[in-house]
Amino acid sequence: MPVASSFVFATCNAGSESAVKAEVARAHGPLLTPAFMRPGLITWKSREPLDAAFDLGSTFARVSGLSLGISKSTDHLVGLAAGAFGARSFHLHAFPRDVPEEGVGDETWSRIDSSRDRISAEMIQAGLHLHEPRRPGAGEWVLDAIVEPDTGHCLAGVHRHQAARHPLAGALPRIALPPESPSRAFLKIEQALAWQNLDAEGALAGLHALELGCAPGGGTYALLRRGVSVTGVDTGAMSPLLAAFTGPGGARFTHLPVPAGALGDHPLPKQTAILVSDMNLAPPAVLKYVEAAQRRVRARILIVTIKLNDRVMESRLPEYLSSFARFAPGPARAVQLQAHRREVCFFSRS
Repeated sequence: MPVASSFVFATCNAGSESAVKAEVARAHGPLLTPAFMRPGLITWKSREPLDAAFDLGSTFARVSGLSLGISKSTDHLVGLAAGAFGARSFHLHAFPRDVPEEGVGDETWSRIDSSRDRISAEMIQAGLHLHEPRRPGAGEWVLDAIVEPDTGHCLAGVHRHQAARHPLAGALPRIALPPESPSRAFLKIEQALAWQNLDAEGALAGLHALELGCAPGGGTYALLRRGVSVTGVDTGAMSPLLAAFTGPGGARFTHLPVPAGALGDHPLPKQTAILVSDMNLAPPAVLKYVEAAQRRVRARILIVTIKLNDRVMESRLPEYLSSFARFAPGPARAVQLQAHRREVCFFSRS
C-alpha cells in the first residue's frame, strides 16, 4: 500500500472552498485541521497518520487524497512517486489548480500534457511502473500532480480510484461549450456522462430520455447529439435550434409545455431509459417531481441537478442524497462537476 501521510488534499471549484471545509468538518470533526488554502485547493493536517485507503468523502471536492507535499522539480516528483508506490503500478494525472469557469483552455492543456509526457518518461526510466494511458479502473492508484499556474511547481497527491470518483485528470473533461448551444446545461450533461464513463461515442444512441426543466435546451442538445431522443417538460420557451434538429439515428425532441408538477397522467414515452432534471427549484421540490416521474417511467439512468443556494441547503446535502437514494435504480452518487456553480449532480444507474 502506498506510504501513509499526515496531510490530505482536495481540489474543488473556485468559490466552493468553504463548502468543502464545512463538509469535511462535519464528516471528520477534530481529526483534520485545515492547513492551507488557495483558490480551488485545500489541504488538512491529520492528528494521526492516514493510509491511502482514507477517503475524504466530499461531494464538493473534485479530486481528493493523501498529500505528499510540494514538488519543485521533476526529480523531486519522481522521488515522491517512488516512495509512495515502490513497485506498484499507478496512473499519472497532471492538471492545473487554476480552472476558469469556462474550462481549461487548449494552450494550458498542451503545456501540461507536454510536461506530463516528459515526467512519465523520466519515471519509467527510473524504474517506476506507470499504467498505459487510459482511464483508471476500480482499485487502481493515481498520482495527482496539481500544477500551479505561475511557478509550474505542483502539489503531489495520491488517491485510489473507485466508481464514485471521476476517472479523468483533475475531474476535468476536455469539453467545450458549442457556440450554438442554447445554454450551459450542455456542459452539465456532458460532464456527468464523462464522470460515469457514459461518454463513449454511441454509448447512448437509440435511447429515450425524459427531461424535467429542459428550457432553453442545452442539456437536450447534448443528448440529441448523442443519438438520444428527448421528451422535454418545461413551460419555458425552447431554442428554435431544437425544433428541426435530428440527432444520430433520427433522434428528435418532443416538447411538453407543462410544469413538472402537473404531469399527472399525461402520456409519457414508453421505454424511457434516462431521466434528467435541471429545475431551478428547491431540492425537496425537485426530488418530489423526479420521484413521481421515476415511479412512472422506471428509467435506468438518473441525472439530477440539485441547486444549493445557501449554506443551509449545503449542510442538508446528505439528507437530499438519502431521499434520492430511496427511488434511485442503483447506487446513489453525488458530485460537484466543473460546470456547476452552487449546485451538484445526483446520479444513479441500474
